[in-house]
Amino acid sequence: MIDNLSVLYSEMLHELKSNNLDIDDCNNLDKALTIIFNIASANEYSFLISREVYGRCKVVLFNNKALLTKELFIVYIKQDNTLLYSYKLKLHNMKYNILKAIRIIPIIGPDGVGKTTLLTKVIDEIDENIIYKRYKKIVRRSIIYNILFPINKTILKKRYGKKLEKDQHDDLNHKLIITAGLIYYSYLIFTTIVRRKLVFIDRFFPDTLLEDISFMDKTTKLRTNWKQLLKFIPRVFLTIHLDARTDIIMGRKDELSSDDVDKYRELNFRIYLEKPAMIYTYINTGNEIELCKSTLLDTLTNFGIINIIRKEDNR
Repeated sequence: MIDNLSVLYSEMLHELKSNNLDIDDCNNLDKALTIIFNIASANEYSFLISREVYGRCKVVLFNNKALLTKELFIVYIKQDNTLLYSYKLKLHNMKYNILKAIRIIPIIGPDGVGKTTLLTKVIDEIDENIIYKRYKKIVRRSIIYNILFPINKTILKKRYGKKLEKDQHDDLNHKLIITAGLIYYSYLIFTTIVRRKLVFIDRFFPDTLLEDISFMDKTTKLRTNWKQLLKFIPRVFLTIHLDARTDIIMGRKDELSSDDVDKYRELNFRIYLEKPAMIYTYINTGNEIELCKSTLLDTLTNFGIINIIRKEDNR
């Protein structure tokens, strides 16, 4: 286990070089970011990936003992003066600003990772109009869900010979879950832009791309058509991915198997790479809660999502 931020940084550079990845002219960004993800997560470090500048990724590594950081820049598109580059640069900046204006922030992570605990502490220190929603409740309170659920429940009971849990029903009817979520998402956009609310969502659409995660006797995997489904899922400005060592999560809640927890970590990062948020923050909740809170608050303030972070500062 690496316990020094500078050593972690050196290890990442060494591993990137060993895989013929040059950070000043990277020919495979996804591979480079996967290496960084694997090293940081295995050593219980938090980190952030920013795509604020077109053609360049900034990776911020957070110390897991104190609020210290180290930055790594990966250039994957060289600047040039062509009209195509200029067009793509303007398009990137436009997407960045539009997504930033839609202040909907998903917090993903398996049950037991500490989403509610961390969000409660963070929300308590933000002087903003905040709405906190659980993705499951958004879906299950929708009209379309409540119309189709009794029908689907009956069909599944006949097929499996027993009554399934709601999570298992949702796993098997993922298209219904995505549809219900999209219907409500349009209202959330209205809420953030017109009513000037900041919305945190516990879990998000990518969870529906994971198949069999609710069945203990099956191994979690990506759905065969997950890339097609991903096209319908909204891109967000910021994704917060909470994680911890598998044994820590299992010790808090054992609703998933250890293999499923590992798969959740790996597959959600793969989903992010396929349709990246402008800002991706990975926070290891195995570290001190105050450090996790400071990491999240710093992310929200540094990228202009919130202006006032502590209520006592405004008194």
